[in-house]
Amino acid sequence: MSERLTNEATVDIALDALRSLGVASGEVFLREAQSGSVEIKEGAIESVIARGERGVGIRVLDEQRLGFAYTSDLSADGIRTCADTARRMSGVTEPDPDLALAKKAIDDADLDIYQVGVVDRPLAERGAVALTVEEAARAVDPRITQFRKTTYSDSESTTIIATTSGVRASYRESYCGVMTSAVATETSPSSPNGERQVGYHGEAARRFAELDPVRVGQRAALRAVEKLGSRPLATQKLPVVLDPWMAMDLLRAIGPLFSADNVLKGRSLFAGKVGQRVANEKITIIDDARKPRGLRSAPFDGEGVATTTRTLIDGGVLRGYLTSLKTASKLHIDPSGNARRGGYGSPARVGPSNLFVAAGSDDAEGIVRGLDHALAVTSLLNLHTIDPVSGEFSLGATGNYLERGGRVHPAQGITIAGNLTHLLGAVVGVGSDLVFGPGGLGSPTLVISELSIGGA
Repeated sequence: MSERLTNEATVDIALDALRSLGVASGEVFLREAQSGSVEIKEGAIESVIARGERGVGIRVLDEQRLGFAYTSDLSADGIRTCADTARRMSGVTEPDPDLALAKKAIDDADLDIYQVGVVDRPLAERGAVALTVEEAARAVDPRITQFRKTTYSDSESTTIIATTSGVRASYRESYCGVMTSAVATETSPSSPNGERQVGYHGEAARRFAELDPVRVGQRAALRAVEKLGSRPLATQKLPVVLDPWMAMDLLRAIGPLFSADNVLKGRSLFAGKVGQRVANEKITIIDDARKPRGLRSAPFDGEGVATTTRTLIDGGVLRGYLTSLKTASKLHIDPSGNARRGGYGSPARVGPSNLFVAAGSDDAEGIVRGLDHALAVTSLLNLHTIDPVSGEFSLGATGNYLERGGRVHPAQGITIAGNLTHLLGAVVGVGSDLVFGPGGLGSPTLVISELSIGGA
């Protein structure tokens, strides 16, 4: 058996292969990753999964024709074959004047995104995290009877990118997270067989010690319990309160609208609106790939372009989009470093990093107490159905009906309808309680002056 090549040696062989083939403009992307997960059931470890991947993706740009190939065969012959395949593919694709590979050097900023040994922790220690989640959830309320799934997961990865023009950089990152879906059950005259409600919550961090399994269990339990005894809500217009976690769900749906690729294809509400007001002046949205310990932080993107901190909406005014090399060229602007790659075998796509609504200075609880009536949303369904061009939406939801900030009763079977333009313009409160979720999204509490609520 041949000796395993180091990652650096693998990249060197790939670059040498490209040069020997006469390729003037080529790129090598290497990713090595280890990940694992522990799932528990009935208070015991039910399954343990370990995964590993290591491979290279090679791109060749010849006369503005792009060829791409990838392989997990990291023998010298396997790497050379992959390079040759990428070169041959470039001969059959259509030329595109906006295609480019990275040419600028990348800084070596330390973003503090790696902890040694995250994936090497003993199985018992990793399982204990998940067990602690369930114990904390059960302690919240005796009506927490079971869990659909509780999972702890972690990963470590190394990324290297290098080009024939001399760009070369690498970084390592770690991740750990825990999630649960708690089930609350309650019998009543109207539900003799027991009403069941599910509450989900998950959190993640770059460092093991930063995970708080007790908080995860408690929040999931509260989400489930607060839905018990739900009643219909009459159709009406109401102020709507989104806590940080619900606001993150909304932001996840809005995120693709900032993609320059979607803008250029006419699939974004924000197309052609740079410099225009698109939200209330209280709203500022930032994409920050340089956030220390950010869950989506990285020094460079999937094309080897240095990442940035970019303000997309500033005081309600649209300031720009998220771009790759190609989309930036089409828009005649500098790339923002937002070409994201899921692995060595996937092409780069424009996407956000740590996308968040900046914290405000409002006392969100105080604003809610000042409202005669309001709906505090606890779940939103079908966010993928929001029309990206018109902004129209009709979403299933559950929530708590409030009077003067006090919870009157939970409500389910309701629909929230409206338009994103109206919603963003109707934000009257932005709390100071900024929170980041497991996917890198972040938001404080948002209070919306009024939306149409469809009910009984």
